[in-house]
Formats: sequence, structure tokens, C-alpha cells
Amino acid sequence: MGPKGQSDRGEKSASDHAAHHPVGYGQPPLASRFKPGTSGNAKGRPKGSKNFKTLIKQAMTASISIQEGQTSRRVSKIEGVVLRQLQSALKGNERSAMAAIKMAMLVGLLEDNTPAEASALGAADEQILEQLLTRHRRARRR
Repeated sequence: MGPKGQSDRGEKSASDHAAHHPVGYGQPPLASRFKPGTSGNAKGRPKGSKNFKTLIKQAMTASISIQEGQTSRRVSKIEGVVLRQLQSALKGNERSAMAAIKMAMLVGLLEDNTPAEASALGAADEQILEQLLTRHRRARRR
């Protein structure tokens, strides 16, 4: 009971009224809200940790130096893999040649819908490619 025998129910002081915030869906009471700087899932993923895709991307795009003739230059690791694959294919390695052709097909370099000046394959090149693919198919059947 308050002064003069009146009950305190229903009566609020001015400071209580100013501190009142609406409570409802999406607006929990102030006392139970997360404090600034604290996480709602303290045992969750640590800050700065990376997922598998990010780790692979960083590893593949890291820079390495490769030797080209007398000079060396820095390229990404994935570019280095592609260049080595092409070097091996040019030296006569059929597996490397097939891998290089598959890479070219994957990125759409061998499609017919490219403009005439952008097409890198001539008639002789297409014939060589077809012979190589035929030989590869026969080798796979054995």
C-alpha cells in the first residue's frame, strides 16, 4: 500500500512510464534482450573461421611463380595447372590433351555458336580433334 492507504496498482511514476517499452512479437523485454556485443549463439561458428569452399578458393587463387623460357612470372595456382596441362598436351601426352579438350568444352570454347573471328579451330584443327577423340574412345573400350 502506498501513502494515505491507497494501493499502488495501476499507478506508475513518471520514470516508470518513460522506461516502458512495448513488449510483444519481435520486441522482447529489455532485461532479456541480447546485450550489445554478445552473440545469440555463443557456441556457434567462431569469427574468422572459413568453410571448405572458401579454403579451396583461397588455395586455388594463391599466387605462384612459373618459368616460361628464361623469364618467370606470377600466376594463380589454377592458371598454373591449366598451363602445365597444356604444356604436357603439346608434348604429346594424350591424357593431358583430352583433359585440355574437356576444359575447353567445359568453358564453351568448342561450341558452334561462337562468331567466326572468335573461333580458334580451323577445318584441319577440327579433323585432328575428331581423330584424337576417336582414338580416345577406342582406348576406353579396351
